[in-house]
Amino acid sequence: MTKIFTPVSRLCLAALALCLGPLAAFAAPAENNLGLSRRFVSKLNIGHYLDFSQPKYCDSQVVQYSGYLNVGTNDSYFFWFFESRTNPSASPLTVWFNGGPGCSSMVGLFQELGPCRVDSDIKDSYNPFSWNQVSNILFLDQPATVGFSYGSDNVNKTSDAAAITYRFIQLFYEAFPVYSSLPLHFFGESYAGHYIPSYANYILEQNKAIVASHSSRSKIIPLESVGIGNGWTDPLIQHKYSVTMACNSSYGSVLSESNCTSMANNYPECATLIQKCYDTGSDDDCFKATDYCLYELQYTFFYSGKSGYDVRLEEDIDITTTNYFYFLDDSTVKANIGAKTDYSQCAEVPSERFYYSGDNSRNFAPDVTDLLNSGVRVLIYAGDADYLCNWYGNKAWTDELPFKGSKKYQSKSLRPWKVNGKEVGQVKSASNLSFIRVYDAGHMVPAYQPEAALSMFTTWIKRKSF
Repeated sequence: MTKIFTPVSRLCLAALALCLGPLAAFAAPAENNLGLSRRFVSKLNIGHYLDFSQPKYCDSQVVQYSGYLNVGTNDSYFFWFFESRTNPSASPLTVWFNGGPGCSSMVGLFQELGPCRVDSDIKDSYNPFSWNQVSNILFLDQPATVGFSYGSDNVNKTSDAAAITYRFIQLFYEAFPVYSSLPLHFFGESYAGHYIPSYANYILEQNKAIVASHSSRSKIIPLESVGIGNGWTDPLIQHKYSVTMACNSSYGSVLSESNCTSMANNYPECATLIQKCYDTGSDDDCFKATDYCLYELQYTFFYSGKSGYDVRLEEDIDITTTNYFYFLDDSTVKANIGAKTDYSQCAEVPSERFYYSGDNSRNFAPDVTDLLNSGVRVLIYAGDADYLCNWYGNKAWTDELPFKGSKKYQSKSLRPWKVNGKEVGQVKSASNLSFIRVYDAGHMVPAYQPEAALSMFTTWIKRKSF
């Protein structure tokens, strides 16, 4: 069967193959000059270095760093960092991951929560709902070949990338130590429902190993919380609720009765195959589950002619623009941010590699359990018009999640969530776990509901109640 790697499948999961102004005390690291870029060489790990520039796009009043992190893997991962607009030395550090697998976090930077917007004249401007209002933010393109990143790219599944991402954070901390003691939050969306639980758990494991070994070569990473928007985390449960979203959501059915029946009839076999993937963990079993569930269940949705990102829209309608593509293609911009390759929003190679390893069908809910049991707070939020990683499925897997505080969490019901006196969604929260349904939002919540998204993020990192 020919594989179809559509933009929809790549951006969700292959989803279904599917920042006050500059702070003088925050000095740049010691470096060697490389034209517009400078290089920081690790003193702790041979072969690890960071090439960086200091651009002034979008938000000229804050410190920015952009460039490449190289940790000896023959891969160079592009990053772009913005300080918080509000007391950066006391604000947390948030790392943002877009999904795919294989999609660039420049999507988040330019189309969602980041400081940058680009108009029809290809001029950059500041997004007043940027999350760097309250947090330092690091946007990371991973794995290699994604965005401006490049290299050999030997990452075939989520677990392959966890150690590499950990080493990148350690290198960033070594180069910019002023950020290394700040509370750390991982946020992302879509396939980041795989990435974030895995990467965050790896950090906790390494923190324990550092304590046990009394090593001074790595720093304890102060991970405080994770947040996942419209994520793909527990496929066994989430596939089941694809039928609900397509055929019986609050927006009404988008499929014919026969298509809905077909999806419902094909779910049991999908569930059987996914359960085998969960049980054995083999690439072959997980690939078989992915292949069947996507082609015999999920792709039925596209008979609707609707967007997988927003069931209210026709499939060829996108609420975001591609203006930023042209901005990032400008030779002066690329030189100023230190980019060494052409930009690729969603790369085919990692998407295909993850697909054939069966990574799509692997379960990362147990990693969320481990995070909660270790005291890491978890926020799961979902725009309620998204089909691909819909809110019904995300609510369901969190409701069924076993962890130390699960009984208290399960006893809670959804209640209205208000921003500035207006009901903008529903929330339930207990025992360090929160779930939010965001009204009238598709797959990328900050693009649809920027004010509500910023309020949600601010409330969360300030540890206030919703």
